[in-house]
Amino acid sequence: DLTVLDGTPAPAPIPEPVALPASASVSGMSGQDQMYVLDCESRSAVDWARHWGVKISEYEFFWGLPTSVNPEKGFVGNVSGTWGLVPPDDYGVHAAPIAVRLREYGLKAQARKYLSWDDLRVEIAAGRPVIVWIIDTLSPGAPRYYNPGVGPYTVTAPYEHTMILVGYTSTTVTLLDGATFRTLSLSSFLDSWSALANMGVVYVP
Repeated sequence: DLTVLDGTPAPAPIPEPVALPASASVSGMSGQDQMYVLDCESRSAVDWARHWGVKISEYEFFWGLPTSVNPEKGFVGNVSGTWGLVPPDDYGVHAAPIAVRLREYGLKAQARKYLSWDDLRVEIAAGRPVIVWIIDTLSPGAPRYYNPGVGPYTVTAPYEHTMILVGYTSTTVTLLDGATFRTLSLSSFLDSWSALANMGVVYVP
């Protein structure tokens, strides 16, 4: 009975925090090198999709993306262009169009921003890899506010890149970068990931 003697409801009990393992990893992941200079997001997407049993051609996936001057709406620039630039120059695409494209193949993909480290740990501990947007100089990066003229301002950053988070310990993370697994310090990863608003694509069961 959640009442006290004067008839007012007692405060609801505080939920127990979710207990997360100190380390976890997703098994069975593999990838390939990306086809184009700037299609890392498509490469990550098709490798992520294959983990869920859906095989997609990287070429088909990329060329089905919309194009835009706004990376929140579509791919910005020339996919064979120069890496390290920001919109409206050759750049890439953010999480929302990638998630929409994955859903076209029946995958339960959701684009998220402002994820926490615990959010990522929950996904990995449950066996669900996460596509993450980082700065591939693996430094904190330099976020830049960009007015695309189509929609609101968005945050961009030079050397935008995607990898798939597949494991963590208390001090490191493991990411799939094309065909290569990379182990980074947790602090370096978190600094780099924060540049683009802690953005990712997750699987929603």
